[in-house]
Amino acid sequence: MLFHTIADACIRTNQLHLLTKYQAKLQSQGNSVALAAPTYGAMMKAHGKSRDVKKVKDLWAEMLHLGVKPTAITLGCMVEALVANWCTADAWKLVQQMRNEEETRPLVNTVIYSTIIKGFANAKECDKVMSLYEEMKSHGIEPNNITYNTVLNAFAQGGAMHRVPALLEDMKSSVPPAEPDMITYSTIIKGFCNSGSLDRALEVLAELKADGKFPPDEVMYNSLLDGCAKEHRPNDALKLLDEMKTSGVVPSNYTLSMLIKLMGRCRKLNQCFTIVEELSLEYGLKLNIQVYTCLIQACFNNRQAAKAVTLHQKMIDEGLCPDEMTYSALVKGCLQASLVDKAVELTKYAHGVGAPQGKTTPPGINSRCLDELCWALGEARSKTLQAELADAKNGGSKGQGKGLSSAPWRKGK
Repeated sequence: MLFHTIADACIRTNQLHLLTKYQAKLQSQGNSVALAAPTYGAMMKAHGKSRDVKKVKDLWAEMLHLGVKPTAITLGCMVEALVANWCTADAWKLVQQMRNEEETRPLVNTVIYSTIIKGFANAKECDKVMSLYEEMKSHGIEPNNITYNTVLNAFAQGGAMHRVPALLEDMKSSVPPAEPDMITYSTIIKGFCNSGSLDRALEVLAELKADGKFPPDEVMYNSLLDGCAKEHRPNDALKLLDEMKTSGVVPSNYTLSMLIKLMGRCRKLNQCFTIVEELSLEYGLKLNIQVYTCLIQACFNNRQAAKAVTLHQKMIDEGLCPDEMTYSALVKGCLQASLVDKAVELTKYAHGVGAPQGKTTPPGINSRCLDELCWALGEARSKTLQAELADAKNGGSKGQGKGLSSAPWRKGK
């Protein structure tokens, strides 16, 4: 009883090392302590979150060795721990073993199958998702909405949208019928947008609006705007933006990012800035780093390097701290515009050299971008720059030298 209390306390406070210590101590004294199945399940879940897969598997083996019968919840914790650590195939194998034993067969339920399906979906293994789904049905385990939406998400991520109609029919014919929900429609729309089928996605939107049961939300509109950006369709994007406003759906910085990417690719830079100004004023949006980075990239794509560089100072004036992606975009754009000296200046800023960057650690630029700058500078100037950045790193400055690398010619390039 004392050990059960200790185990519970260690799990609740995430002091797993203490639990392991006490357990080992008891075992060294010849005392094999068989915990209750729920306690084993909680321990597996906790060690799964700590990424200790070996300990998770050891606990399962110990539980069976000591004759503790697992419950559906214990099995669920074990499966969840394996899937969370990219051991989905192991989880599937375990469930098949449990299914083959008459005593443990009832433990395998819809939730457990759905968890494994989610693991294969995240790995974009559509064939395994479908195999598991068919196995589930063959055993008479009825999928629920979570299962169906997880399978749909696998189709969306794996580019298998041709399988959607058959799955929707399965939903209708299930007993009781599984009604598509907001997640179902959002997943389908996102899948069609990702696969370059914007028109199909817009058809689903029209059906959803006609039905009136689930009003489209910001996530759905953002997926559609992303689809417009992929297919370079600014007119459709502006129509969707008007629909958002009419429906009372408030756009976010993510919405702005999608619109900027699209307008920038379509050589509509002035419209980019107009949209940003109008939406930020109308909805009180404070632009974040991602929006500014998209604006910077749009400026460079439209050969407006000077305008892109001014955005850097505007970010600083507004109290924002550019990140590695922002500085890398600025340096790369300057190099493409033959503004090598400006690229050097921005690289120094990114590493905390020459300009105060506030309280945050200077982010640096990515190594590929730094290598491109070194090539543009030539060997002598590159060595000078590398030395300055190294001094900033080693001389007690806040810069961590992220992205620092040897000059390309020193790496045998």
